[in-house]
Amino acid sequence: MENISSFRIVNIEEKEEIDRLASNALIYLSLNNLDQSDVILKKMDEVVESFNSIDTEDLEKYGYEFGSLFGNIIRKEYGWEWYWVNADDEIFYCITSPQEKVCCICHNFFYSILKKEHSNNFRLLFNLIKKQYPKNWNFMILS
Repeated sequence: MENISSFRIVNIEEKEEIDRLASNALIYLSLNNLDQSDVILKKMDEVVESFNSIDTEDLEKYGYEFGSLFGNIIRKEYGWEWYWVNADDEIFYCITSPQEKVCCICHNFFYSILKKEHSNNFRLLFNLIKKQYPKNWNFMILS
């Protein structure tokens, strides 16, 4: 994804859909709010570690739900924003830092973790953000 043709902060309808998906993830985790991010992240980690479905619909559903929840936690804890991005003729949403415009494509990230194509390291990523990630470490530069 090298050629970003456009990007913008998500609109109200897109944000509502992200919030709905995050709420579904909380229900699946038997939790009810974002007040205790550490509790949510721990429970997510347990569920992701034991996730074993290979059904494409399950992978997509939980990729979107867990990705939305993870992005919302980052938004709440670190003040990042959700963006809509069009890059290389692919449209996606990502959570983006205010200072460096570094972003994490949370939905794709969780999909690849659930599909076992990527290590389950979302808590490491969260902690790296907390520690003011290295300035030369970028997912993608938006501007």
